[in-house]
Amino acid sequence: MPDLQIRLVDVKRWHTLVKMTFPKIIDGMENQSLRDTRPTENPHLERSFTADLEGDLLQWTDKWSKEVGDGMILDELMTAVDRKMLGLEDACEPLSILSQWCSIGEWAAWEARVLLYVEPQLDSQLSDAEELYREHVWKIALNKIGSTDKSSYVESVILDWMGRREALGETMDETKDPLIISTMQAHERTSSTLHEIAHQLRKDKKLIALIGREWLEPQRWGQGVWNLGNILNDGWPEA
Repeated sequence: MPDLQIRLVDVKRWHTLVKMTFPKIIDGMENQSLRDTRPTENPHLERSFTADLEGDLLQWTDKWSKEVGDGMILDELMTAVDRKMLGLEDACEPLSILSQWCSIGEWAAWEARVLLYVEPQLDSQLSDAEELYREHVWKIALNKIGSTDKSSYVESVILDWMGRREALGETMDETKDPLIISTMQAHERTSSTLHEIAHQLRKDKKLIALIGREWLEPQRWGQGVWNLGNILNDGWPEA
């Protein structure tokens, strides 16, 4: 089962980068002079390595530099898509890489486990994992999670998990299932870091949660106006 992933992106920094020209950003990535444009990493979260992202962007420009001009990155990508010089997937890739560059941290969990962390925050049950990628689901869930103190939220996740196991007739006796403790600890860690995501979103209005799935095509990352495909079709969302 794939991971659902969340990038906590500093929108202002991201916008600053996509307004740069391709020659400038290529030079900055090659000379490592753009590293101070990355936001400070959240100590409770992990994120992609700087050198890896530099390499990913340079690899993209090596492949597609003839299809884009020397203007602003976002404008050139939109033009290339409009003129069918680039497909939407390839055009969204640098936007995706730059969103990772501007992330203060990332979160990931198996889709089946994400249901445990999110569904109790909603007014109704989710019919399948695909609903985890709907904008309104995360808007409601992250708002409620961020409004709850961390210990209470984590405790509610554990109690819900225990209740679901018991309803399925599964044991909570660690002598009968040696994985009980390690699974519980994993739920505690993952729900705690999800709370950190929700807390940071409430604390800093420059941040957005860009949500996608492991191996997902770049144009399908994000929801609503912050979906990468929508950005290339409709332009940068207004503040």
